[in-house]
Parts: sequence; structure tokens; C-alpha cells
Amino acid sequence: MRVWVLLAALIASPAVAGDELAEMNAVSRVWDRYANLSSHADTVSVDLLAASSLAHFGFLRDAALYASPEQLRRIPAADRLLVYLLRSSQSAAALQALEPDAVARLLVQRGWVGVNRQETGQPLPTLAQVTVLDELAVGEFATPTETQFQFGPDFVKQEDGWKFRYESLVPDASEGIEQAIRGSGIGSTRLLEISLTRMLDAEDNPPALAILDRPLRDDATLRLRLNETWPDYGLVYRHRYAAARRKAEAGDSFSQYVVGLLMINGDQPDYIEQDEAAGIALLEQASDNGNADAAETLATNLFAEPSQLDDARLRQMLPHVRRAAEAGRAEAMVMLGLFYLEGAGGLTADCRQAAAWQARGEEAGITHARNEQVWTWATCPVPGQRDPGKALALVQHMIAQRDQLTGGELDTVAATFAANGDFAQAIDYQQQAIAKLSAERMEKKARAVTLKRMRARLAGYRRGRDYVQDYDTFAEIRAGTY
Repeated sequence: MRVWVLLAALIASPAVAGDELAEMNAVSRVWDRYANLSSHADTVSVDLLAASSLAHFGFLRDAALYASPEQLRRIPAADRLLVYLLRSSQSAAALQALEPDAVARLLVQRGWVGVNRQETGQPLPTLAQVTVLDELAVGEFATPTETQFQFGPDFVKQEDGWKFRYESLVPDASEGIEQAIRGSGIGSTRLLEISLTRMLDAEDNPPALAILDRPLRDDATLRLRLNETWPDYGLVYRHRYAAARRKAEAGDSFSQYVVGLLMINGDQPDYIEQDEAAGIALLEQASDNGNADAAETLATNLFAEPSQLDDARLRQMLPHVRRAAEAGRAEAMVMLGLFYLEGAGGLTADCRQAAAWQARGEEAGITHARNEQVWTWATCPVPGQRDPGKALALVQHMIAQRDQLTGGELDTVAATFAANGDFAQAIDYQQQAIAKLSAERMEKKARAVTLKRMRARLAGYRRGRDYVQDYDTFAEIRAGTY
């Protein structure tokens, strides 16, 4: 078992200058050499570790000597496994005599640290991408997918060249172990004991965590000092976010999307600051660069403040709504249909285009899109484009589920019958719509305006008049009455 796993996250390779390319190649060579040496349990691989990594192995030595059970639980699973291995294989005196680099060499020599051995049949991992950030470099193990970075190790530039930061892979390896524990069905204690038994080749004398949880030396002062030297396990994520930002600055659309979304949400304050305006700007860049996720997110986000939904805002939204719809995003299809119905964002009102996009939205799984299509055909305000017959054909599916319809959907059914001259049915359904809407949860202001319109339509049906939409939906949303 190797303390090793990849982290998910993504990106394409931007063009780089010659000096940066040389540094990237230098980093890749360091990694390739480390991977090759460590896969053969060659302790020369320790010479390729950063100074921070040697300090990290010193911490693991001290944790094996002094860490309490409570402290052990705070250590990520991959490092905790190494602590157990040190406690299992070394006496307190022998361990205390080891310098940090000697601890690293011991773990490499035993095959407990490093890359999977080549005889397993697995190819050695290589770096598909390297992002250089001055004296820091962040590697990626694989070419990006459409939804994920494949971030790997960090490197730091020291006086004698680039060095691998072993600790940068500990969070990934730990998450892999935790996933294995969750999927095992046998509990963390038992799975760790099985792993330790195999790694120690100790089938005749299997280790017990109840014993290994106890420190080799009970020293309260040194336990306290251990807290003072605790590794910053979150540093690797700050480095990866920094790499993503650098990629975003270089024009990578997925990086722009990820960083922009994080800046808007503000849910990773330890790694990236919240800045909604800057986040939206990045999402716009990502969408303009063809990222459909950014387009969809941006279109939705631009509805977040309906009071600002003026013509300028709608014009800003439209390219992103269209891009998301054309990329197959279902909600965006319905949204684009509304833009066409209202002639918003600079479009010419077109009910045929509106209904076509609403139909695609229904095909993509948006259940309320059927209601939107029926309303469009039944109440279309564009001369010559209204089609009551299409509305009546489409509404039959809704009528078959009349007991499940909302007040708004019953209103659509009533408008359809009125458009087809069946005012008795229109009056019946409109009365049901008013009763249903009155009992539904809704903002008070919007309910009052909607009920007023419904009653006006009912009065028209009683006079034998059908209904053509006479309001601007986006204006109603802006006013808070829709």
C-alpha cells in the first residue's frame, strides 16, 4: 500500500516563455528522477527532497515518540500510517537517534514512502503540466479533464536547484486512504491494522492500534512542543489556488471559471478572498473563452439581484445565456426562450424561437418547460406568430395531470382554452387557478399582482375575450412582482 493519491481539479497548458519552459522542464526532471529512485526504494531519492520535507520527517519522528492519541487523530491518515509504522518498527531510543533525513531514508528503504514500484505493472507517474510561481512550482499528474485539475506535487527552488515537497502529496494520499476506509465496510481501525500487517510483513504478530496509539515516550512537555511544530497541511491548497490563478491570468477558461466561482461564493476564505465583482469578471472571461459552465453560472448569477435587471444587464446576460443553451444546459435553454419571447437583450421578439428553445429545455428534462411552451403559443404578443392549435395539443398532457398543476399552470391551461374559443373551460380553469394560487406560498407583493392579473383575465373570459400577454416578464422580475 502506498501513501499516495491524486487530487481532483483541471486546466489546459498556456503558452510559456523560454525561461519559464526551462524551469518547467527542470522541475519535471526532478520529479522523474525522484519517481524512478523511490520506486526502487533507493535512498538517494531523499537528496531530492526539499528542506521543508526533511523537517516534515522530523515531525513524524517526534510524533512517533510523543504524540498522544488525541494528537494522532489530528494527523492526516497518510502521515498517521507512517507514525504507526515507525512505532511498530523502531524502539524509542533508536528512533530518537535518527536525524530527519535518516527517518526519510528509513521509510524509503522499507518501501513505505515513494512511488509504486515498477514491478507492479503500473507506469511511473509523470508530470503533464507544471506551473511556475517564482520560487515555487506546482505539478499536475495528468492532462486536464473537462471538470477536474489533476494537481500533484509541489516543488521549491533552493540554492542547489528544484526540490520535491513530499508533504504536498500527504492530503491527497490521506483522502485516498479515507475513501478506502469508507468503502471497506470494516471500519478505520481494522483496515489500518490490516494495512500495517501487510506493510510490516507481520502476519504472525499483527499490530494492534490500541497499543500503537500510545506514545513511545510519555512526555507532556514534548507533546506540547509537538503542537508548536505542527505542519501546515493546508499550504498545498494555497499553492494550488495560486497556480489556478496564474493559469486564469494566462487565459485558461477553466481556471477563470474555478477561481471566479470561488471568489463569488467566498466558501474557501483560507485560500482565496471573496470578491464578487472580480469573480464575475473572471466568469465573463471564461464564458467568452468558450466555457459553458461559466456561461451557465454567470447567467444564473446575473439574476441574483433582480432589481438591477435592466436592459443593460439583459444585454450583458444574453451572450452567456445563449452560449450555455447552445452547449446543452437545460435551464439556459428555457431562459433563452424567455429572452426571445420578450425580445430582451437586443433580440427581436420571436415566439417561434422562444417555443423551440423551450421545447429543447423540456427534452433536456426541465418539467416546467412544457408550461412555458403552451403559454408562448397561447398568448404570444408577436403578430402572426400566435398558434392556439399548437398550445391546445401541448396542453393535453398538463390537463391529464390537472390535480398536480400549480396555480400558474392552471392559468396557462385557461389561457389556452380561451385562445381556442372555449370560454366555459377557460373560466373553469381560471377559477381553479385563482383558488390554487391563493393557497400557495409566494411573496406577498408578487401574489397580489399575479392574482390581480388572473382576475382580469377571468373577467375577460366571461366577456368572451381571449388573452395576449401584455406585460414584460423581465420588468416584473425587476419590480419583484413576478
